[in-house]
Amino acid sequence: MSSTEPTTARLSQAQQLDLAQRLAHWRRNPLSAEELATLLPQVSDADLALAIGERLGMAGPEAFPLLANLSQQHGISRPLIRALGICHHPEACKQLLRWLPNAGALEPEVLRALSCWGNQIDLSIITNALSAPGRDHRLAGLALLTFRCRSLPTSKLLALCEPLLDDLRAEVVIATLRLLQRRDEPEVLAAINRCIAVNALPEVAETAILALGCINSSASCQLLLEQLQTLQHTPLANSVKRQLRAQRQHHEQIQHTLSAMGVELD
Repeated sequence: MSSTEPTTARLSQAQQLDLAQRLAHWRRNPLSAEELATLLPQVSDADLALAIGERLGMAGPEAFPLLANLSQQHGISRPLIRALGICHHPEACKQLLRWLPNAGALEPEVLRALSCWGNQIDLSIITNALSAPGRDHRLAGLALLTFRCRSLPTSKLLALCEPLLDDLRAEVVIATLRLLQRRDEPEVLAAINRCIAVNALPEVAETAILALGCINSSASCQLLLEQLQTLQHTPLANSVKRQLRAQRQHHEQIQHTLSAMGVELD
């Protein structure tokens, strides 16, 4: 929290334990949004504070005045970022955007909290997140980009995503592939297809194969057939066959090509 945060009495360890138990049995003895807002500044345990922030955010747009007051009094914090990100009040988005330029180490968390407003976030913010070297920045940027994925021109989408397909962290590449599978242009299919290799990062090739299967077009089916021919003596062959078996609307195309190859799907 900010250095200007007002002094607040803290709950004892025993009181925090009792509070955690109450949150764990929420249906039996729930707390009101007002009670949560009062308790949040009194909690020193980071995990418990996050749990309270989540509950406060889940109270919905009606809880925003309480969150606005806490934000003004205590400044940026993980629990308030979490609460603002899930309360679905338009002013919550504005508060997160105000925090973003000076969020420091909390910047990826602010970006992630903004993801439900992805359509309203300036593309420059998303571009900066995707261009940042940090894993958390890139994953948050991809979450924001999800809401723009279908509306962006293919060239712009690939300009943003293709550098991430070369990331050395499998988690980033996998998240990028899952975003790209929402589109079926030839250039997008080619980018996904390039990630299928026996020496790819763990689970990346399998995710790319699954992405082609999810696209479920004649062109993506053809790429799977070509990959089967390339990979039929590798461990990835079973993943390709699994996706081809699921392409029921392209049954004739698959059977014709497999017959020419002398291959069966088993």
